[in-house]
Amino acid sequence: MNQIIKVNNVTKIYGTKLNKTTALTNINFEISKGEFVGIMGPSGSGKSTLLNVISTIDKTTSGNISYEGKDITTLKQNELSDFRRNELGFIFQDFNLLDTLTVEENIILPLAISRINIKEINKRLLEVTNILGINDILKKFPYEISGGQKQRTAAARAIINNPKLVLADEPTGALDSKASAGLLSCMKKLNKDYNSTILMVTHDAFAASYCDRILFIKDGNIYSELVSNGVRKEFYNKIIDVLAMMGGDLNDVL
Repeated sequence: MNQIIKVNNVTKIYGTKLNKTTALTNINFEISKGEFVGIMGPSGSGKSTLLNVISTIDKTTSGNISYEGKDITTLKQNELSDFRRNELGFIFQDFNLLDTLTVEENIILPLAISRINIKEINKRLLEVTNILGINDILKKFPYEISGGQKQRTAAARAIINNPKLVLADEPTGALDSKASAGLLSCMKKLNKDYNSTILMVTHDAFAASYCDRILFIKDGNIYSELVSNGVRKEFYNKIIDVLAMMGGDLNDVL
C-alpha cells in the first residue's frame, strides 16, 4: 500500500525552560492509504497531542510530518487552511454540531463553504447518509436526536468532502455500547468499501478492536504496536494484554 502519513522524529514540548512538559519524544511511524489505525495509551500519554500535530492543529517542536510525500510542518497559514479543508475529515467526541442548523444542513456545511453545486451536494448527501443510516432524520435538529445519531451526523459531515484522511478523537467516548458498535461498524465500512484512511485515538479496547493496527503510547513514546489478524475477538484480547503490560491504572485506558 502507498504511504499517506510519515511521522519522523516528532517531539512536542510545552512550556518554557523552567517549566516545560515533553508530550512526545522522537515519535516515528507510517500509515498506508486505506489503513484503519488506532492510537491508545493512558491519560497524559501524548495520544491526543499526536493527533493534533498530525492534523496541524498544533505544531511540532522538532521533527516533521509528511502527507503524501509533502512536509506539512512547513505549510503557511493559508496552505494549512486548504489542507485541513480539502484533505482531512474530523470526528470529535463532542460532535461539534450547530444547534441552529438541521442535520442535513450540518452535514452539507463543508460543501456549501466550498461552493459545491447543489446537484453534487445532494448526490454526496444521499451517499453518506445511506452509509450511516441517518437519511430519516435529515430535517431534525441536533437537540431532537440521540447521541448515536449526533455522532453519525458528525461522521457524515467529516466524510462528505471525500477526505483522504479521517481523524477521530475518542469518537465513541460519549456513546452507549449499542451506539458505539453502530458507529464503529459504519467507520469500518467506510474504511473497507471506500478505502478511507482512518486514524483514531481511543481509550476503549472494544473500539480499538475494529482497527487494522494499534499504536500504544506511553510517556510520549511508542510503547508497542499490534496488528490485527482479522478476528476481532482475538485482537480485542491481545489489546487487553498489551494494556495490562503497560501497567498503571487500566481505568485510564479501558
